[in-house]
Amino acid sequence: MTERLKNYFYLMRLHKPVGTLLLLWPTLIALIVASNNNPSLKLFILFSLGALIMRSAGCVINDLIDKDIDKKVSRTKFRPIASGQVSSTEAIVLFFSLIVLALVLLFQLNQLSFYVSFAILFLIIIYPFSKRFFKLPQIILGFTFSGGIPIAFAATINTITFECLVLMLANFLWIMSYDTSYALSDRDDDKLLGIGSSAIFFEGYERASIFLFGLLGILLFGYIGFLKNSDVLFFILFFVTIIFFLYIFFKTNFKDPSSSFSFFEKNNALGFLMFISFLTLFLT
Repeated sequence: MTERLKNYFYLMRLHKPVGTLLLLWPTLIALIVASNNNPSLKLFILFSLGALIMRSAGCVINDLIDKDIDKKVSRTKFRPIASGQVSSTEAIVLFFSLIVLALVLLFQLNQLSFYVSFAILFLIIIYPFSKRFFKLPQIILGFTFSGGIPIAFAATINTITFECLVLMLANFLWIMSYDTSYALSDRDDDKLLGIGSSAIFFEGYERASIFLFGLLGILLFGYIGFLKNSDVLFFILFFVTIIFFLYIFFKTNFKDPSSSFSFFEKNNALGFLMFISFLTLFLT
């Protein structure tokens, strides 16, 4: 039983919280913005738990659908389903168990939140298939990983506003940046398997793409922060965030898969800095 639970732990990537945090930071920022800088502690807790559960569910369904592909990729061949440590049946049961837990949280929210959440669930399920027929599956991932933002607005003010759409665009661009860097780690394998990827699509221009997507996304986050409050502390912290992005970008060798993967991981710290910047709007 202990070994089985450990395999489930790895399948849900609970040992790699970066993905959960990259989903969480923009969601918490959306809660701050939607609440006019006065977020509910209850919603902070619910959405933090929701990010953990839905990211875990996304990993399970992704590995289930990609099990045959994962076996052929050096980085993923030892994942629990691909290596046979977790059966497909177990993965399906685990996925639906996580969805049930997510529904328990969702029933604490309003009707619009419920509708938006189901739209995002649809994207979570189709994303793993998208790389088989779409040259830029990161576009679908961008919408999927931005899903917490409209749910946060729906739960807080029961509507989707202009600010919500701008935050979604900002997050979408940021995702295109860090996931292109992530995809560089698998580009050679993806080419052999005929799988779509932004690292392949932007080949030759990957460095410029990562830079432009990332910088534009961060500046759009800053634009929303400026609209909510022009407090000097926000500007100082957000300036530090931009400098940090420039630092990690120019320190990265995107021709080296390990270096590009490290850039992806450092975006968690970048997201944390953005969150702290927006948190000052609540504290001032």
